[in-house]
Amino acid sequence: MILLALALLSGACTFALAWSLVSLIAAIIPALFVTALVYFLAARKIASSAQAAMMFAVSEIQKGRVDRGIALLEDVKKRFGNWQFFTKSAINGQIGSIYFMRQDFQRAKPFLEKSFAKHWNARAMLAVLYFRKKDFGRMDQIFETAARYSPKQGLLWSTWAYCHWKAGQTPKAIEILASGEKKLGNLDGHLMANLSHLKNNRKMKMNGYGQEWHQFHLEPLPQNQASVRYVRR
Repeated sequence: MILLALALLSGACTFALAWSLVSLIAAIIPALFVTALVYFLAARKIASSAQAAMMFAVSEIQKGRVDRGIALLEDVKKRFGNWQFFTKSAINGQIGSIYFMRQDFQRAKPFLEKSFAKHWNARAMLAVLYFRKKDFGRMDQIFETAARYSPKQGLLWSTWAYCHWKAGQTPKAIEILASGEKKLGNLDGHLMANLSHLKNNRKMKMNGYGQEWHQFHLEPLPQNQASVRYVRR
């Protein structure tokens, strides 16, 4: 990335100058110091500018100006995406998530495909798209990677299990929930309850996760929430 290249170039110049003035060994420490200093200062400056621009884009989305907000996020990606590692993939995840929540799945998919591996919401949304296509192999690959990077996210494990349960693969769903319980212990009561439900041939109940669950569009909103949502529009 540009920022790293800039820092390394600064360090190389410092190394060459110090070597010409003193010695090879003595040049190493100032070169490393300059490299780290340039990277730190430039990274902080760029991160501050990018964060301010992204916050403005998010505020536009929150005001209902979604298309403008997405355009602003695209602009942030264009301006800052090549400067720091993972900036571009993080913004792609945000844009893809917005399209997904609007149920514009066709537009969402290419952005979600390029999302950051640690952005578990975006990765779960991508996995759900493959679930809709009944491509369970690819779905499992995405969920598995997301769970490896975000093992403490109970909703991630539960959504993965839910997809298998809906596909009639209850033993696999139980296996996934059991794996999630090992990672989370007793931190997610909904996951533990659903594991018990499936072991006793009962249905999974996901409404306990609230709006965060319904962002995946795997179940219709409860009637009371749907009514509130309709009124707000």
